[in-house]
Amino acid sequence: MVVSLATVHALSGCSDDEVPTPGADHQDAGAQPDSGTIPDSGITPDSGSEPDSGIIPDAGIEPDAGIIPDAGIEPDAGSDAGTGTDPFTQCEGDCKKTSVTIEMKGTTRVLTSAYFGYEEPKDPTAPWELWIELNNGKPNECPAEDSPLPDQLVNVYKVRVPVDTKPQTGIAEGEPRATLVDFEGVLTTAYFLHSTKLTFTPAAAALCPSCVKEGKPPASHFVAFDVEGVYPDGSLTGHGYATYCPSLNSLQKK
Repeated sequence: MVVSLATVHALSGCSDDEVPTPGADHQDAGAQPDSGTIPDSGITPDSGSEPDSGIIPDAGIEPDAGIIPDAGIEPDAGSDAGTGTDPFTQCEGDCKKTSVTIEMKGTTRVLTSAYFGYEEPKDPTAPWELWIELNNGKPNECPAEDSPLPDQLVNVYKVRVPVDTKPQTGIAEGEPRATLVDFEGVLTTAYFLHSTKLTFTPAAAALCPSCVKEGKPPASHFVAFDVEGVYPDGSLTGHGYATYCPSLNSLQKK
C-alpha cells in the first residue's frame, strides 16, 4: 500500500496544533526631546563688567527623560530569525551535513536528508513553528505526494521558529516531538511511533516566516540543529541541516 508523505504530514504525531506569528513593535512617542531645550533668554550678558548670573542656561535645556526610546522598540522574540546576527545565521562545513541515527532494540538506520516547512498559527499572536522531515530517501529531493517513499522518516514538529541556540524540549503532546514512520518495517511495526522525550537544539538558522507568507523566501534559507530523542524501545540522535521545502508548509489562507 502506498502512503503519501502529505498524509504523513497530516497524521504523524497527530500534530494538528497550530503555530503563532509575531507582532510588530512600535516606538514610544516619548522619543522626541522636550521642547524645553531652548536656552533661557537670560543668557545675554549684563551691561556690567561681570556677566549677569542669569547667563547660566535654564535647567530646562536638558533633554526630557522621555527621549530615551521605549523598551518596547526591541524586536519581539517571535520575529523572523533571518534578522539574527552572526554567527547564528552562518553554517559551514559539518554544520551543513545531516546524519541522524534512529535505533530500536539494537537495530539502527541512518537518516541522511532533512527538509523543513512552516506551520502558521491561526492565532496571529502565537509563534510560528517548523515542520521538519528527516529521511533516508533520495537526496536533495523535497518530499511531495508523488515522491517515492523512503525506508524510514522522522517528523520533528511543535518546534518554535528559533532565533538563537536555546534548546527546546518536549515530553508530551503539544510540545516538541519526533515521530518515526518505518515503511521498511525493521525498526517498528507501529505505523506512527512517537518520542517520549525530545531535545531540539538549534545550531544555526536563516529563516523568515513573513517572507514565505509574501511568497518571497530568502536566498539563504535553512535550519541546522542537533536532536536527541527517546522512544520506549530506542533513541534518536544526531545533527541535521534542513533546507526549505514549500511542500511541507501549512499556511493560513489570506
